[in-house]
Amino acid sequence: MKQLNEKRFLYLLNRSNKLRKEVAILKNELFNVIEKRDVLTVDEVIQNYKISRSTFDRYVKKGLKINQPCRNGRISVSRVELEKFLQKK
Repeated sequence: MKQLNEKRFLYLLNRSNKLRKEVAILKNELFNVIEKRDVLTVDEVIQNYKISRSTFDRYVKKGLKINQPCRNGRISVSRVELEKFLQKK
């Protein structure tokens, strides 16, 4: 009985490690897809456009469209939407 529990534990541990690796691979692929869609994070917007975080927040209040899939999640901005917003301004 004890050997059976140990085998189950080792099987579950091995499966868990495989799943972690698969999740890491999928995360990398997702970030690559996001980069290809030309989506910027807040830090990238601040660095590339030489603006402060408070200015970025002001832009959002004035109507800049952002993507935030979940509350307290990563904020991203489409480069196209940002360029349109800056042209209107």
